[in-house]
This record gives sequence, structure tokens and C-alpha cells, in this order.
Amino acid sequence: MYSLEKQTKISEDIFPAEAWDMISNYREGDDLVIIDVSTPQEYEDLHLEGAINVNLLSRFFKARLDVMDKSRTYVVYCKVGGRSKIAQKLMQQLEFRTVYNVVGGTLLWEEEGLPFASGTEGVNKFSFCPFFISIVTFKKIKKILHNVPSRIAKNTGIVASSGQEF
Repeated sequence: MYSLEKQTKISEDIFPAEAWDMISNYREGDDLVIIDVSTPQEYEDLHLEGAINVNLLSRFFKARLDVMDKSRTYVVYCKVGGRSKIAQKLMQQLEFRTVYNVVGGTLLWEEEGLPFASGTEGVNKFSFCPFFISIVTFKKIKKILHNVPSRIAKNTGIVASSGQEF
């Protein structure tokens, strides 16, 4: 299913249990890198053992990727899975050889009962990641703006060329 071989490019989505198996099996090797693309605060609150924090929202994100060894195997995750998916796609474009995205992020990781780094609290299900908040906000603004012309037309009695009133 997953491979640490360097011959072919691999970019796959895996579930937390698969990621845990991979991390457990290759913990001693130096070929596997675990990247948490969450914000520093989210990382401080909760992260996987051995993970490094490379904040996707940082203006230095791409620069940090540019100095990484593209031949190594990377497991990328965040809180929900959206930011890590973006990071995975960017890493593909930058020609990283092997990148796995953890579907569902730390929320699903916790639901599956998998371990976190010692000293971390657990996922606060009521706080949303910035990426998720941005998507929700964007969709609401788009919906409001989409309805504005029809509301204006109704209030002013503007009639369309078809003779229909808006």
C-alpha cells in the first residue's frame, strides 16, 4: 500500500490508522518525516510525536519546503485535513517523491483513539482551524453578494428585458 522506495513518485491520502502504522514501522529510520502544517498555536496544543511544525499559512511555507530533501517520505497532517491536502499538492508540484496526506487530520486521529505527543491536551472540537473558518466565511460572503442584485432589483421594481420583475 505505502512505500518508502525512491523510484516512483507517490502522493496518496491515507487514514490515521494507516499513518500510525507507517510511523510506527519506520520510527527508527531517518527517511520518514512527519509534518504538521497547522498554526504554531494548534501545534503547541496538539501534535503527533516527532512531528515538525511547518505552518501552511506562513509566508515562509514554500521557502521551508524548498530546503527539504525531496527524496524522503513525508506524512503531512493538520487539524481537519484541508491544509494538509493543499500542502500535499504543493509538494507534488515541487517534485517531492513521496507525500502522504492524513485524511481527517487530528480530529479523526483522536476519534480513532491513536496517540499524540505526550503533554498535549486533545482536540478541541469546538475550535475550528483557520482554513475551515476561511472557507465558511468565503461561502457566506459569496452567498450574500450573489443575492444583493436581486434584492436591489426587487426594492426598486426593476423589470428584466423579458418583462419579469426581479
